[in-house]
Order: sequence, then C-alpha cells, then structure tokens
Amino acid sequence: MPDRIAVLIPCLNEELTIGKVVRDFREQLPDAEVHVFDNASTDGTAAAALEAGAIVHPEPRRGKGHVVRSMFQKVDADFYVMVDGDDTYPADAVHDLLAEVQDGTADMVVGSRFLARGSSFRTLNRLGNQLFLKAINFIFGTRLTDVLSGYRAMSRRFVKGLPLFVTGFEVEVEMTIKTLERGFRLTEVPAVLRDRPKGSHSKIRKFRDGARIMGTILALLRDYKPLTTFGVLGMVLMLLGLVPGGLVVEEFVRTGLVPRLPSAVLAVGLEMVGVLSLTAGLMLHTVNRRFQELDYLIRLRATDRAQRRRRAPAAKV
Repeated sequence: MPDRIAVLIPCLNEELTIGKVVRDFREQLPDAEVHVFDNASTDGTAAAALEAGAIVHPEPRRGKGHVVRSMFQKVDADFYVMVDGDDTYPADAVHDLLAEVQDGTADMVVGSRFLARGSSFRTLNRLGNQLFLKAINFIFGTRLTDVLSGYRAMSRRFVKGLPLFVTGFEVEVEMTIKTLERGFRLTEVPAVLRDRPKGSHSKIRKFRDGARIMGTILALLRDYKPLTTFGVLGMVLMLLGLVPGGLVVEEFVRTGLVPRLPSAVLAVGLEMVGVLSLTAGLMLHTVNRRFQELDYLIRLRATDRAQRRRRAPAAKV
C-alpha cells in the first residue's frame, strides 16, 4: 500500500499566491492530498484554493497556532508536509524534506532557509531569526540553523503525538523545542526562501510577534528546563544577596553591631528566595523527568499497538 501524504497549507488572505502553491505541490506530489486551511480570510483565498484542486477547511480562530493544531487533528495521513501559502518556498524541495521522514531516520525535517544559498531575507527579519536561533541553541545545547521555517515534513507519529498550545506565529518555535525535548528526531535540509510576489504582504507584525516568540522560548525553558531556569535565578539572587550581606558581616566583625538593619534584612531575604528558587528547580526537574519517562512509555505502547494492527491483516491471510 503506497504512503498517504498530506500537504498542509495554512492561509490568511493569500488569494494572489495560493492557487500557484496548490498547483505546484500537486505537480510534485500527484498522489498526495493538498489541504488548505483558510484562517478566516477576507479575500478569495478559499475559492482560489478550491479552483486549484485543494481540499479547503475553514478555521475561524485567527492565529497560525490555532490553524496548525486544527490541521494536525483533522487530517489523517502517513506523512505530512506543512508549507506557507505565500509562494516563498520551492515545491520541488519537498522530495528532500520527505526522504528522511519516509525512510524513518527523522520525525521532522525542517527546510532551512539559512542552509540554502540565495535565500531572501529583509535585514530586520534576518536579525530577529538569528537572535531567536542563538538563544535556543545556547539554552538547549543544539546546533540548529532555522527554528522559524514554515516548510517542514513530518511523520504521523510526530503529528499525532505532539501537544501544541500557542496560538500565533510562535508555533514553529514550540514545534522545534518540543521535538528536541520529547525525544523526536529532527534534521534540516536546504530550502531557498524567495521574495513574496508583488502585491503579496506578510501577516507577521515584527515587534509584537517577536515578543511573543521570545516569550514562548522563555516559557518552554521554564517548562522543559526547570533546573536551569530556577537554578540560574536562584544563583543570581544569592550572589546579589552577598553584596549587602558582605557589608553587614564586615561591620559586625569590626564593631560587634548590626547598624544597617535594612541591608541585613535585604541580604537574608535575597539568600532565602535564592535557596527557595534553587530548591524549586530541583523538585520540578525531578517531576519533569518522571513525566518524560511516563510519556515515553505511553508513546512506546501506542507504537506497539499500531504495529500489531498493521500486522493483523497479514496474519489472517
């Protein structure tokens, strides 16, 4: 039985480009289903997608995160390709993205715009991408080149096993970090980023969405690296407490008195809060580790059940 491949295209007011994107992917993957998820567009996006041969799904809740969750829940396939509907990613690169997912060496393959020569970035976009990339690589100890790419190939196991909660453009960051922290395999292949066609406009609000992306990184750091988050915070508070504490101790040794009572209270308070933060980090790290083990066992049993179901028809024959 051939693999079932689904192309998932989130769209908001992409009437100008969506028809070409659908036709390009239908040409590259003639046996795949192309699904366009229309995010409450106010132009002719849905009609253009239908005319090009796509299956169109309405998603009234605005925000790319809502759309991605809806896509993952509604579409059933063996392998998935997610791509933006603005015609900035080349359809012919899809075979490179799918190859490692189909042969089982990766759960998600990201089309990296920075690995490809000739990708078109505006200066502010490039700086923002590099800032988020360096933050994630430093915090999570990775060597990724593109965490915000909208061009990805994924396995069924990944799509059906990844919980997503964000609502906006920060969804790619959440997907990337949770891929790493939940034990899924991630690789990158080059994918050139083209300029938008004339008349097509980006939906990203640079400063607002940039702040939300950074907030998502910090929230995921708190959730998946609690010892790092609260441990570093605790150490910083304890070091700050040494400044007034040192002065108080020096005066007490010299005079036998504590004339700077507010400084003493501040020092003790900082040290106590620092110790509590470090303790909380240790406790949350232990809880997080246990949940990771539980999640692994649940996914292992789900994989075993799926394999038994696939073998059952053959056994009956």
